[in-house]
Amino acid sequence: MLWSKLLTGILIALLLQGCGFRPLYGDNNANASVSNSLALTRVEVVPDRIGQKLRNFLLDRINPEGQSSRPLYSLRVVTNTSRTDLGIERDETATRAIMVLTAEYVLADAAGGAVLIQGTTQSTNSFNIVASDFATLSGENDALDRAAREISDDIKTRLGLYFSRLKQAGRR
Repeated sequence: MLWSKLLTGILIALLLQGCGFRPLYGDNNANASVSNSLALTRVEVVPDRIGQKLRNFLLDRINPEGQSSRPLYSLRVVTNTSRTDLGIERDETATRAIMVLTAEYVLADAAGGAVLIQGTTQSTNSFNIVASDFATLSGENDALDRAAREISDDIKTRLGLYFSRLKQAGRR
């Protein structure tokens, strides 16, 4: 039993090595340069409360050691939030709601302002609407926090892929 698991693990490792699989974040030189490029990205201020939370999540993921004093890249993010009530009862009260957080992001060259990549990402989370206004508001805020966390992870992954492709092409 132990030998079969060990053999399976070795075969999977060999197959992944043969197909050209490389982790995006790791200890080799190419992956270190992706992390360095992310660290050289300034995250611009995002308006409103959910924008502040999203910016803080991005800073934690992209610049865990603090923003660079000489950034090469600038990341601008614009958010949009929408709420849809679901689960309508006979008395026309809602019992469930869906929060959709959409973020449009632009990575630009910090010196010249030339747009390098741009995109849109979205996260959908739901929460219960209960008799207590405080509990409902707490559920709504938690849904927005989860959405902001997911969007920050997605933006970091997309930026990491961009920088990885850039390094493979031999630029910066």
